[in-house]
Amino acid sequence: MESIREKKYFKPFYSITADIINDPKFQTLKQQRHHGNELGRYAHCVRVAYYAYVIAKKMHLDSWSTARGALLHDYYFEDWRTVEHNERGFDRIRNMHAVVHPKHALKNAEKDYDLNKKEANMILRHMFPVTVTPPKYAESWIVSIVDKGVATCEFAHAIKMSWVQFRSSQIANV
Repeated sequence: MESIREKKYFKPFYSITADIINDPKFQTLKQQRHHGNELGRYAHCVRVAYYAYVIAKKMHLDSWSTARGALLHDYYFEDWRTVEHNERGFDRIRNMHAVVHPKHALKNAEKDYDLNKKEANMILRHMFPVTVTPPKYAESWIVSIVDKGVATCEFAHAIKMSWVQFRSSQIANV
């Protein structure tokens, strides 16, 4: 797989996002497991941001805000796998990770960075349709769709690696 650093639009993307990418707090996302991705939530966020940026740029939309908002779309630090839920019914649904993490990411991003309205909307609405309210801006729609595509690829890659590891252990035991 080609590194994002080798891609055509990486230099302008990086010039927009370097302050976030190089921030030590953002760097801690490398330790957060995400979608079976060995490089963590950090790599997921960078991939989503890069591809959303390219699409927005080619569509003559606000690619600057798209790159930054997408980079921060999963800017939360809790491990949702360790949170215990005792709620029932709609309360259980309202407190599901997929529903609440955009709010946590937005709160963290607003605390650490200056966001514009589009960036805030991208972060808050990237989980549509799981979160009922749809994105407001075209750029937010792009981030939501790209996030799902990147997550699907990451899951598929993780499953493939698990299968390869399983098959190699089976062959070694023959």
